[in-house]
Amino acid sequence: MKAVLKIVGESFRDLWADLWTMLASNLFWLIANVLIIPGPPATLAIVHYGNRLAHGEQADLTDLWQAFRSYWGPAWRWGAINIVVVAFLVANIALTGKMQLGAWEPVIQGLYVALLVLWLALQLFALPFLFEQEKMSVRQALRNSVVLIGKNMGFSLFLWVLLALILTAGTIAFLLSAMLGTVFLASAGNRAVLNRLELIRQAGELNG
Repeated sequence: MKAVLKIVGESFRDLWADLWTMLASNLFWLIANVLIIPGPPATLAIVHYGNRLAHGEQADLTDLWQAFRSYWGPAWRWGAINIVVVAFLVANIALTGKMQLGAWEPVIQGLYVALLVLWLALQLFALPFLFEQEKMSVRQALRNSVVLIGKNMGFSLFLWVLLALILTAGTIAFLLSAMLGTVFLASAGNRAVLNRLELIRQAGELNG
């Protein structure tokens, strides 16, 4: 789809336009997640940074740091929900592999794996929605993301697959995905939401 290719192309241009800031931002995110506690705020700060770029605004490391300091509340509301959901799904994947379910075992385990992948893919849209809503509600952002995906299934699938291929190639090519993958996803997610948001709002199908 042309829209997806345009989004990916613009995201690459975001990286190239300020490569050193992108590298520093991604390194900041990696360190924060190793430390665990600042991980969710750092993630939301990266998405905020990508949101400003997607809106055509200027942004730098100062903006990233200010966002990191400002969004601990909503970031950890999002983080807590993710910990619960991911832990539940991972635990069920592990437990299913140890249970004697016969022919049903790969089916049930595959279902949990699919749900985990879908949940993680949902976050590509959910976090940018936090900055497009009147209120920074994680629940509303998740709901709006589900609506977006439901109304743009082909668009969403193509974008997810293309991003997965790019990140896989980037990992093989000198671990580029580790150095730039998060900021690239933040840019792509924000641009995808903005690309679709106007159409959905015109249909009156989103809250906030």
